[in-house]
Amino acid sequence: MVPLQISLSNFLSYSHAVLDFSQLHTACICGHNGAGKSAILEGLTWCIWGQSRVGADDLVIRQGTTEAAVDITYRSFGQTYRILRRRSLAGHGSLEWQIQTDRGWRSLTQKGMRATQQAIQAQLRLDYNTFVNSAYLRQGRADEFTVKRPGERKRLLAEMLQLEQYDRLAEQCRERMRAAKVDIEFFRQRYRQHQEQLEQQYSTQSTHDRLQAKQQELSQQQARDRDLLEDIVARDRQREQAHQQVQWLQDKHETLRASLHQTETQWREQQQQRQELQELLSQAAAIEHGDRKYDEIAHQVESAQQQFLARQALLQSQQELQTQIAQLEHRRSLSLQKYQTQLDHLQTSAASDRELVEDGERIAGALSTYRQAQSTLTRLDRVQNQAAPLLKQLDTYQRQIDRERDRLLARQDSLQKQVEQLQQSTHHQFVEQAVMEVEGELHELTKQRVYRERVQEKCQERRAFVEQLQERQRAIQRQWQSLEDSCHQLLEPGQSCPLCTQGLEENLRSTVLEKQRTQQDTLSEQLWVIREQLAVTDREIELLQQEHTQLSEQLSVLDEHFKIQGRLQQQLESNHYQAQQLRAWTEELQELDRSLSEETFALSTRERLTAIESDLTQLDYNDKDHALCRSEVERWRWAAFKHRELRKAKQRLATTNSSIQTLEARLELLSASTTPENQELAQLHQRMQHLEDQLSACNYDEAAHQRLQQQLKQLQPWRVKAEALMTVRERLAQCDAICRDLKQQLRQHRQAFTDCQHQLDAALKSLAALDQQTTDPPVDSQITAEELKTAIADRRIALDRILSQLGATQQTLTQYKTLEQDHADTKQSLQQARRQLQVYRELAVAYGPNGIPVLIVENALPELEAEANQLLSRLTNNQLHLQFVTQRSGKTKKIIDTLDILIADPRGTRPYETYSGGEAFRINFAIRLALSRLLAQRSGASLQTLLIDEGFGTQDQAGRDSLVAAINAVASDFACILTITHIPSLRDRFPSRIQVHRTEHGSELEVLH
Repeated sequence: MVPLQISLSNFLSYSHAVLDFSQLHTACICGHNGAGKSAILEGLTWCIWGQSRVGADDLVIRQGTTEAAVDITYRSFGQTYRILRRRSLAGHGSLEWQIQTDRGWRSLTQKGMRATQQAIQAQLRLDYNTFVNSAYLRQGRADEFTVKRPGERKRLLAEMLQLEQYDRLAEQCRERMRAAKVDIEFFRQRYRQHQEQLEQQYSTQSTHDRLQAKQQELSQQQARDRDLLEDIVARDRQREQAHQQVQWLQDKHETLRASLHQTETQWREQQQQRQELQELLSQAAAIEHGDRKYDEIAHQVESAQQQFLARQALLQSQQELQTQIAQLEHRRSLSLQKYQTQLDHLQTSAASDRELVEDGERIAGALSTYRQAQSTLTRLDRVQNQAAPLLKQLDTYQRQIDRERDRLLARQDSLQKQVEQLQQSTHHQFVEQAVMEVEGELHELTKQRVYRERVQEKCQERRAFVEQLQERQRAIQRQWQSLEDSCHQLLEPGQSCPLCTQGLEENLRSTVLEKQRTQQDTLSEQLWVIREQLAVTDREIELLQQEHTQLSEQLSVLDEHFKIQGRLQQQLESNHYQAQQLRAWTEELQELDRSLSEETFALSTRERLTAIESDLTQLDYNDKDHALCRSEVERWRWAAFKHRELRKAKQRLATTNSSIQTLEARLELLSASTTPENQELAQLHQRMQHLEDQLSACNYDEAAHQRLQQQLKQLQPWRVKAEALMTVRERLAQCDAICRDLKQQLRQHRQAFTDCQHQLDAALKSLAALDQQTTDPPVDSQITAEELKTAIADRRIALDRILSQLGATQQTLTQYKTLEQDHADTKQSLQQARRQLQVYRELAVAYGPNGIPVLIVENALPELEAEANQLLSRLTNNQLHLQFVTQRSGKTKKIIDTLDILIADPRGTRPYETYSGGEAFRINFAIRLALSRLLAQRSGASLQTLLIDEGFGTQDQAGRDSLVAAINAVASDFACILTITHIPSLRDRFPSRIQVHRTEHGSELEVLH
């Protein structure tokens, strides 16, 4: 991940700032304390991961604002991405993630901030904890990796190397193992079931043959009975056909009856409609008279409507003329008002200019005074230019003397505090006594720890004995259950011997049963003895565990005592060093007291200060006189401004008077009646009078118009009857034709109804003759049709049952053939599942904590150790050398996985935890830089950015030079390296510098190359 640009808005101390990283490779961020240097890096981590050194998200919002926003653009794995994160005091936040394409930015935002954050981390292959433990050395947190416990260090290193994927693979293998075990158990049970089912195949085949013979016999009997039944059914079929003929004729008879009735009804309706049309034709004269009256009233209404439209047009023209007159009068009023306003403004300006001209003599006197004061100020400025370098040197030397005095006073105060602290904290005899007491307690606790280990070994021995007893108990229970199953088999009649599989007689069966019962009793006694031993052993283990717990509680303070012993020994050594330091500080403090009392410091600076004061006396320059002269010039400066205004007023006055005369003439001209506007207005008034005369001459009567419309509405029904009268004659002719047709149809329907009645009578006579034949059955018939149908149905049920059984047996036989194939497939699947179980078991071990991840860490540690030692040697002039230890012996001589850091120096080898101060920071920096470089070279996390926040404060000048050299040495492995420092001597050691200033509007950035 390489940052390209970051934009901060109301984030921490920034109101708005934009920083472009594209032109920065190795840069230094500098500025005063609290200016906002670290906020840049915190904005980067907060935008990408949503986390920063600030605990609550609302605290990143700048005070006085309600919302903070950070926008960062970065490059990762050859693609350019953009993240926009916002947070408001209302508790709401937003997160957007985009990728740059040929068509612009395309959104990658997921549903919800958590899903989007997970997608960003998956793309970066880096989470926040890994980043701050490798590539980001935060202020006061440079030891983030080294101060963790050895186990946590190893876990964190595994996360950096992307080894968590092996945990997922191991878990997947264990899931597959469990699934394989389930499959094995399933296939084993299925294999046994198939064997049991295949044993019944022979009995099913014999049942199938017997059912086939029975089916053939019943089928022959069924055929004979069906032939006899067909003869009986043929006679019944003739009678049924006769019944159907009669039924058809009856239906036809009813249909003809309905048609005849319908035709009669239609004929009567047409006759009634013909009568109504004749009555309407008889009223023709009255209808024609009403229609003529309607036409006369309609003509009068149309004439009144034309008069109404003409009057409306005259009213519209009158309204338009009124609008034109009002517009002309308004324009004339505006022109008069504009000219009058201009005239008033010019008259006011002329009066002001005349007042200024009358004040000309006073302005001329003030201008003379201003020029004299300005001449004096010019002379004093020349003298000031000569005295300024001397005054600057005087101020510089005075500040140097003050700084030296302040430095000595601060050093004096610091030494006094340090001497008092050392005098109060020096208690050498008490520390030695405390060391002896702690050593005595540690001796006793060590004895208890040895005894606890013996108790633990004893407890483990008893647990192993319990496991042996439990295994033996399970074996005896299996033997007992096997004997029990054999006894149950022997009790069943016809069972053979379970050993030789031969038949048993009754006396031999009793002997075998008695022998097996005796063996079962012996096994039961053994089980009882084992249960007693288990109970006793469990009680012993419980007592041992209680004793072990008590010892562990007593030994819980052992580690703390070791720490206390280490601190006391370190404090004892520190006391010796403090005694020597106390003597040196006391001598230095006495020397400072003498120097301050006699003021013997900065003698050369004091001599230069005296010489400069002498030169200033010769120049005869006084700051007070210079300031008074400058104020006098400012007091009379108005005269120069008024003089320029006076000249301009004299020039304007002539022009203003001429303009006033012109405007007065225009106003008089607008008031005259001969202007085009006034003439046009007169013409419009004449047209208005003409329109009013036309409106008066219009004789439109609105009441008469409404009366005519009402009469026309009342005569409307006559117009409708007249229109209907035009079609009455045609409809009357059509009605006569329809009546003739209906009369013809009525005669045809009556004739068809009579013919159908004769056919129905003949069919009824034929049906009566067939019924007479049915009542006299044949002499040779010995069984009825119902009895035959019953026998055939019963035999059909028997055949269906046999066919069902045949189908079931046939399906069972087919299933046996399929079962044989399934049996073979199950056996093969069982073997394959066992092979998979073995494969996944080996893979789970390989992907587990003691497999491939251990090999990767073991292979990465030498590279990390070599890189860290190379940097550490450069930082310490080959004085320190570190070593990573991954295994050590525990308290029970058991090998424990760890990641200890051992440091070798000229005095020997000791753990990292015993170092502090500048040496500890150099070790931390070397390890962290080596981690960053290692991860940058690997394909997993692809770290290309290194951030260092305030890491030089604990180092001397040589240590700082070494740290800068180490950064430059690894610069080629990173695309961007940012270092924060407030030490001025380090600013020029970097090719680029980002200067941070704190203003009242927020922090501001400035990039310097």
